[in-house]
Amino acid sequence: MESTGSSKEVPVSSDDISNLEKEPTGSDTGVAATEPVQSTDVQAEGDEAQEEILEKLKGDRIGETMYSERFVLTTILKLPQLETPIGDDEDFEKDLCSLWDMTIEKDVVLFLLKHDVVELFVGLTEGSQDNRLIEILLGIIGNMCCVDETHRCLYDNKSLILSLCDFLDSTDTLVLVQLMRIFTTIFDKSDDEQYCWFKVIREVENMTEKMAFILSSTINQELIEHTIEAIHSMVNRFTEAEVDYAQLNEFYTMFAKPCLVEGLMEGFKQIYPEAAAENQFEQEFLNSKDLKIIQKFLDINENFIINANEVYENQVEKIVCCMYRILHPLSDPNCLIPLSKAHIRILVCINSIYSAIVYHFHPPTFLALIKIYNILAQEQKSTEKPPEQEQKPSTSTSTNETEPNDDAADCEFDIQTALGEILETTYFMAEPIDGLTIANTLRTSSFNEETIRRLCDAFRETMAGDPLLNRTCELLQESARSVWGQEGRGRT
Repeated sequence: MESTGSSKEVPVSSDDISNLEKEPTGSDTGVAATEPVQSTDVQAEGDEAQEEILEKLKGDRIGETMYSERFVLTTILKLPQLETPIGDDEDFEKDLCSLWDMTIEKDVVLFLLKHDVVELFVGLTEGSQDNRLIEILLGIIGNMCCVDETHRCLYDNKSLILSLCDFLDSTDTLVLVQLMRIFTTIFDKSDDEQYCWFKVIREVENMTEKMAFILSSTINQELIEHTIEAIHSMVNRFTEAEVDYAQLNEFYTMFAKPCLVEGLMEGFKQIYPEAAAENQFEQEFLNSKDLKIIQKFLDINENFIINANEVYENQVEKIVCCMYRILHPLSDPNCLIPLSKAHIRILVCINSIYSAIVYHFHPPTFLALIKIYNILAQEQKSTEKPPEQEQKPSTSTSTNETEPNDDAADCEFDIQTALGEILETTYFMAEPIDGLTIANTLRTSSFNEETIRRLCDAFRETMAGDPLLNRTCELLQESARSVWGQEGRGRT
């Protein structure tokens, strides 16, 4: 949570700083440097002067911080007097950005709340055409929302949050980014037993349509990411924390709309565009930030597709393409290993989504799933202890050597979980498909018959009891033989 202005701490006023810098010296007081007793006296007087100044400043600082109350109040009092865009006064803009930076401190936030700045800032933004000023003031409120007392202020005076929602109509990207930060922070951090935010949000007219329009129309990656995060926080909040059944139905009526699903797809394509070459993308590697956004994107779709399946009636092809866009880079070991919780959550979501759109075979996705299975199976094999190591008793008295390795156990569990999700997704994608379609798909791959045999062995273990298990495995192996022959020729 940082401002876009320059970082400038203001622990004391400029006059006090200049006084502190002027330490008495021999030449200043007319005392010769060769008189040690008098020099000591002068130094002592200088120390006393500094102590007096510091004691004076303690009464000016905010809480336990070294920020100046005087600076904060002076900056706030200048706001209603602005007659020109804030960009015309560079010094004041820097001071306001400093205040933005200072609101990472809880004591500063409590000080601002004591002076009713939320009401002041919202009132100033409502009547302003200065987007830079609005951005900074919304950014300060966004930082303040990390403190529970700000939630109480907004909740007790719902007209404030409703006024903030009016900025959903803004065309300024930076203003919208700060607005989405406010939404995300409020819904993620509020105590769900104290606050029922849906009672407030449901009064916002066309909120879903406005957020869908933002996703569909912007090309700014930061805004798309923040909007996805804001929607994710709302979905989580209103479907998990606020679980009244009647209210839940009202939520899906309000939010589960085709326009929002379309907006999510368009926003996703904007962040992760396709390249000219088939099955290739401009960004082949997914970093931790990408995984975080992708996980939230899939969480939203998983929730909607399970609870409001009808809104995906005309969106199946788009969601399938989005999932392939995710799985393709994950089929590279460098992107998948080491396996993280985000990876697992992504695979769980994809499995759930594909389970909801049954009977949809997508050849590139099918091949990517098999590649991911191979990577995970190999990783599982490399983490397994040799039998003799597992059975051999330890004679060491070292605590570190005799205690179980929790990290290794977690890693093994994560791989097993990921494998189970991948196998289920792959199995249910292949289950209803004819042999010719599977054969044509395998023909374009770099696999061989042994790959499919191992896959079917894993199916028999994971999907034991499924009535179509034998038929599906036989179909896969027959398709593999038709492509590579009885001897299993092909690439590995």
